[in-house]
Amino acid sequence: MGKRRKGREIVLQSFYASQISGASLLDTLGDQLTRRESADETSEFAKDLGNKVSINEAELKRWLGNLVSGNWDVKRLGVLERSILTMGLAELKYSPDVPYKVAINEALELTRRYCDEGAVGFVNGVLDRAASQMNPKPTAEDGEPR
Repeated sequence: MGKRRKGREIVLQSFYASQISGASLLDTLGDQLTRRESADETSEFAKDLGNKVSINEAELKRWLGNLVSGNWDVKRLGVLERSILTMGLAELKYSPDVPYKVAINEALELTRRYCDEGAVGFVNGVLDRAASQMNPKPTAEDGEPR
């Protein structure tokens, strides 16, 4: 498993635990990183992603609500699915060094590992819609081919 993938997994586990326990994500993440012997790159990546999620959590939740509002009530999503989607949105919006296809693929890998197989298509659709909002495809009106 790659160092960044492992970092994402640690953030997911910490995010899940924080939502269940009511503790802060950053405290839970710090505790997890202290308990594990992770490579420095893994820990740094996890801290960076955890900070992005924590600082922007309210905005990310609103965005997620808007993305699913037409087809689904965000309250019906499981904690893991909401956590994965929130992390994916954070990477899409606040990690310009991570290509959007990589951010989506990594979220799908977490979904495959921790959620029901039926959740994979849903997570893919939501994150693809988010990526499209951030990087709309050029239209014929823009003078560029579709």
